[in-house]
Amino acid sequence: MTPIWTYWMWNTGTIDGTLDIALDWRKSYLITGHLTLTDGDDYAHVYISTVCTYHGGDQVLCGVRDVNDDFDLSVTEFVSSASSVTIKLRTKGGKHRVEGVIYEV
Repeated sequence: MTPIWTYWMWNTGTIDGTLDIALDWRKSYLITGHLTLTDGDDYAHVYISTVCTYHGGDQVLCGVRDVNDDFDLSVTEFVSSASSVTIKLRTKGGKHRVEGVIYEV
């Protein structure tokens, strides 16, 4: 595996921070992200909110996963045929930071 992106996001208060990352649809990736700072008893989690996949010709389909609050606190997921992903840090109060790496598999 080769790391191709490192990222970090931080939020203070109740807010959604997002990061859109363009990918090569011909490759596979491991996407990771973990909370590295949680200051306060407030809620935070990181997750993949959208994955857009290439289906040939000019067809790109995007799946939205941002429909409820039942998520893990971190991200570890393999994706393939993806042309882009959106990573989101959702916080409700406090100070929170997430760091992650995207690897080409």
